[in-house]
Amino acid sequence: MDQNIIITESCSNIRALGRDSLSGKWGLGALGTLLYTVLTILPVFILDGIFGDFESTGISTLYSLLISGPMALGYAMFAISLFRRRETSPAEVFYGFERFGKAFGLYIVMSIFIFLWTLLLIIPGIIAALRYSMSFYLLADNPNMGIMEALNESKRLMRGNKWKLFCLYLSFIGWAILGALTLGIGYLWLMPYTEVSVVAFYDIAKGSLRSVRKLDGSPEEYSRTGNGPDASVDPITVYRNGENHENSYGAMEGDGVIHAPIRKTESESQTERNSEDRTENSSEDTK
Repeated sequence: MDQNIIITESCSNIRALGRDSLSGKWGLGALGTLLYTVLTILPVFILDGIFGDFESTGISTLYSLLISGPMALGYAMFAISLFRRRETSPAEVFYGFERFGKAFGLYIVMSIFIFLWTLLLIIPGIIAALRYSMSFYLLADNPNMGIMEALNESKRLMRGNKWKLFCLYLSFIGWAILGALTLGIGYLWLMPYTEVSVVAFYDIAKGSLRSVRKLDGSPEEYSRTGNGPDASVDPITVYRNGENHENSYGAMEGDGVIHAPIRKTESESQTERNSEDRTENSSEDTK
């Protein structure tokens, strides 16, 4: 049986990672969420109004079935870009349609599995949903990954971590109540907050983020942007031994834990290798 990482990070620390990644990008996250919500909900409402007197119709159900997978993948890609501080735009929520076949197939297969478990009781259904919850993030990171491979890898990552993810979702319940009091407007900010926090959970679970401390047990220090008194903490770079540094996606919570990546995704590594090959070929042509 393949070993997996058991997440011991507190929910508050995971949420702190999410908040940190949204620093200065709350508006971007809300705009992407607005586009996602409009495309998934508004057409259903319109179709039901036209064909069913605002009751559910087969046309609106078919529409939801066709777009749910690609939109889930696109929103996962958008959240991953926000958390990892990549250049992104709200339009990234539509990028899932570029992999329509896999996104649609993953949504269908995952829905069937969850439905079958739900037939037993609601609890097994919830457990199944948590078991396969990392599938779209895995597909976003690995375009060549198959549908069953994504489901099985999610199943492996979530072994021993389902309760932690359930608690993480549950920790947002207070914000959800406040969002409801704003007639749903607050969800435009709550949804990206929740999503990037789950991305943090995902990156820890697959080993891309890990807690880093110095040999003496004290926490690593952040680099700082700027030299003046208003210089801000830069959570992207973590310095080691006062000299070497490496890129990081993380944030530091009260216990002084910093999260730093220990590996790149397959697609990122392939992009770097292709870039190096082009550089080498260019050098040879120059000679």
